[in-house]
Amino acid sequence: MLPTAPAATRLPRRRIRLAAALLATGTLLAACGSNTDTQNAAPAGDNPAVPCAAGDLTGERTVTGTFLGDVEVPAAPQRIISGWLVGTQLIDMGVRPVGMLDDYKRNATPQELTVVEGVPDIGSVTSGVNKEQVLALDPDLMITFVRQDMAKTLAVDEVNEVAAPTVAFEIQEPTDVWKNYQNVADAIGCGQFAKDRLAGLDDQLKSIATDNKDAIAKLGTVAFVEGSDEPGQYQIATNKSLMYQRLTLAGLKYFSGVDANPKRYNQQISLEDINRLSSANILFYEADYEGNATARTQALLDNPAFAQLPAVKAGNLFPLRTPYAYTTAAVERQAENIAAAVKAAKPVS
Repeated sequence: MLPTAPAATRLPRRRIRLAAALLATGTLLAACGSNTDTQNAAPAGDNPAVPCAAGDLTGERTVTGTFLGDVEVPAAPQRIISGWLVGTQLIDMGVRPVGMLDDYKRNATPQELTVVEGVPDIGSVTSGVNKEQVLALDPDLMITFVRQDMAKTLAVDEVNEVAAPTVAFEIQEPTDVWKNYQNVADAIGCGQFAKDRLAGLDDQLKSIATDNKDAIAKLGTVAFVEGSDEPGQYQIATNKSLMYQRLTLAGLKYFSGVDANPKRYNQQISLEDINRLSSANILFYEADYEGNATARTQALLDNPAFAQLPAVKAGNLFPLRTPYAYTTAAVERQAENIAAAVKAAKPVS
């Protein structure tokens, strides 16, 4: 996906456009506090700004198949901006961006937040990307996920035009974010690192099925549930979700209380229909990194009708941590939760 490309003139021209744009916004001094020639010089070995990078880090490479087509990027980026849903993945790879969209904070652990303490926000999904802030940070690469309906909010075209090469991977569902982990790594020179990290994660889940085959055969069906931001609703994961994939990889049988051909990764259900969950013998719920229910899901767990579900009364209610963190660390947390639940769950009576 990332053939090495010869050095081109695109980045110098971008610097000229950057300077003009900064003069127009009155932020030139903020962006010129460092030697850009030094920043953009590729080191002889691994890239200090991207510790996981390896291989040929000279010149540029071409990232293909992005939202903006083929994009030439530095082989050894020094100043990376992370956009939508990319922040925790870069932290997972040991990278400290120079600016980040603030969405990463919702699913980052305290340890991950410490790694990027002091890194400025470049905006939010609701308010949009602050282009002046991006310009002032003088980036040489921006990486983001994008949907057609969010391209303007994320300022993908504008940032690519005047600030830095922008690698935008188009997604539709959370599963697409996880599928692109390797692509994000390739874009910053960490392809082999990501392959090594990803190798064995599925096997880790599959080993739960192998090691607990007899016990799992007696457990019946499972479901993953969470609260909803929509009033009067809760959500059940469908077969388009990462949680479905990981639970079934672990050998568990998902219940039939959701549509077999769903439109999205979750299905909105009325709180008046909590009894829909009654056929599941085990319920997993949305939890933070510590295993505590998120605020919206705690409201669901506190519902009197939820407390009367057979799985809850049997004590078969278990957390599944950080389901919306798309990192290798999150997969390992979830594998631990699933393995612990399999050992603790009571069989179907």
